[in-house]
Amino acid sequence: MVIIIPTCQRGELLERTLQCLVDADLPESVSRIVVVENGRKDEAESKVAKFAGRLPVDYRYTPVGSKCHALNLVLEECPGEFVVFFDDDVRIDPGCIRAYADAAAGKTGGEFYAGKCNVDYDVAPPEWLKHYLPYSAKGWSYGDEVRPLSEPLALGFNWAAFADDIARAGSFNPDIGPGRLISIGDETDLQRVMLSQGVKGVYLPAALVWHHVPADRCSTDWTLERNRRMGLLVGKKLGGEPLSRRLGKAASARVKILALGLLTKLGKAFLPDDRHFHYLQRRSWNLGVWQGYEASQGGE
Repeated sequence: MVIIIPTCQRGELLERTLQCLVDADLPESVSRIVVVENGRKDEAESKVAKFAGRLPVDYRYTPVGSKCHALNLVLEECPGEFVVFFDDDVRIDPGCIRAYADAAAGKTGGEFYAGKCNVDYDVAPPEWLKHYLPYSAKGWSYGDEVRPLSEPLALGFNWAAFADDIARAGSFNPDIGPGRLISIGDETDLQRVMLSQGVKGVYLPAALVWHHVPADRCSTDWTLERNRRMGLLVGKKLGGEPLSRRLGKAASARVKILALGLLTKLGKAFLPDDRHFHYLQRRSWNLGVWQGYEASQGGE
């Protein structure tokens, strides 16, 4: 069993995550914890060194600023292994890793696992805004019982899978995810392929973490920008669709950008904040779709 933690310029949070592993119920099956730093070097190597005598931890580095590239780099070292993925900004429940180990015991593949997610806010967002936030910024639970997952719902900072299943699904796409223009969708796309190949998803409520959410990661501006990037991913995928379909969707997005732009401008004075933001969200999505479509056609 291998735990992989990608990191990028979050030294203090990384240290907190590693301390959680020291305090956790760590099964004997955990052979390695690999912290893989990507992009500009920061404090990660020195932080890892502080835990060398307390954890079976190794440090890796790639100058390529891509979380997915970093994950693939470590996965190449893990054929036949069961792999748990955390991020450098999670607080891990002491029983989390044991829950993963127990679920995978005696298995060599055929399942991936999704853990439960709570949040640690620096500054909590308004309640109405939480409706528009991703699960990573408001928490996610699929209930209090172990149950099957038929959708790619496992969050990238708290899930687990068998390395050979990941390899058969094509591994992580290094062109998307944190560090890339389209900074979302990496684990979702991979899980979708795994499900299509017959790998079963399983939800584990005992595999619990708290995700650190700074104030700028649950603001209205951040939420709109994330929504635009989600649209970018959809728009870029239009390039592979039949001509009539992609032209129709692109034209629809363009019309909605103009209409919603006018609506949000006129409605700012009289619409309540949540309703005004609803239309801003729809515009940002369609803007991303249009920009992604243009990029797929070789535009700017």
